[in-house]
Amino acid sequence: MATDRLVASINNLRQFVNSHGWSITDEKEIAHGYRLLISDGTTNVPVALYATGSVLVQGKVSPLQIALKQWGNKDKTETSATIQHSLLETASTTATVKPALSQMVGLARIGSDESGKGDFYGPLAIAAVYVDATTEHYLNSLGVRDSKKLTDRMMLPLAASIMQHCPYSLLVYAPEQYNDRYQAIRNLNLLLAEAHAQVITELANKTQSQLAIVDQFGAESLVRQALAKTGCHVRLEQRHRAEEDTAVAAASIVARAAFVKAINELSALYGIELPKGASNPRIVEVGRELVTLHGQAALRKVGKLHFKTTEAILPTTLTLQSFE
Repeated sequence: MATDRLVASINNLRQFVNSHGWSITDEKEIAHGYRLLISDGTTNVPVALYATGSVLVQGKVSPLQIALKQWGNKDKTETSATIQHSLLETASTTATVKPALSQMVGLARIGSDESGKGDFYGPLAIAAVYVDATTEHYLNSLGVRDSKKLTDRMMLPLAASIMQHCPYSLLVYAPEQYNDRYQAIRNLNLLLAEAHAQVITELANKTQSQLAIVDQFGAESLVRQALAKTGCHVRLEQRHRAEEDTAVAAASIVARAAFVKAINELSALYGIELPKGASNPRIVEVGRELVTLHGQAALRKVGKLHFKTTEAILPTTLTLQSFE
């Protein structure tokens, strides 16, 4: 189980990553700590955080790795002050011990998850799915589980079944809309919090659900504050690896299916296959080909411009100012 110090360190790293416009593409528990995979759109760097407070930045030397090492080696006094602030925030939002996800089986609840935040090309899709004891049993019989464990071919028919049998809410920010929202907010976690709050609120109003579970991506206060603004008062549970819950897994499948459908449509529209992910070596090559064929404005319509990948695609004389 993560200690308060480790949880605070994870939140501190999330804030650092977000402030630079990078993304966390994978994360998992490890012995005595937590491992996150950080991407700037070009390079992936694993960072291991331990309950003792130590930080291990791995991977080949790159600007991203150097920046993360500097973060890990920063002044201990500053680190301690930041952790204490995070502990206070965590304490204020976690007044009671969270029940295990297994204890929620059979409860009527909303699960919410997103897809596309770590992909340079394509939209950001956020879905919420409502399940109860009956539909949860049905979804389990279909083999519903975390979308990252399923192929796209498996996911598309699963998503159709989920949407046919369960109330759901789906929000898809096409790349151009996403870029507008990010330009206005300048904070990915705030953007995500608002989007999750929107789909949860819409579905809570439809179903009168009193419980929602979200895969945690930042400080817990973000989604709570966003829900307060919408006037939604569901009990909110935020968990790392929440896709282990059937409702969240169903939402992850619906969101991923929407992402896959949208990126396929964009590929067909521009006559070029847009790679998924953020580290595929084809991403930059395809981007340059796209700009050559359709002009730099096309990049705004297919890609997330705050990724460092944009700088690799465009000529050095061009900057994001061209898009704003």
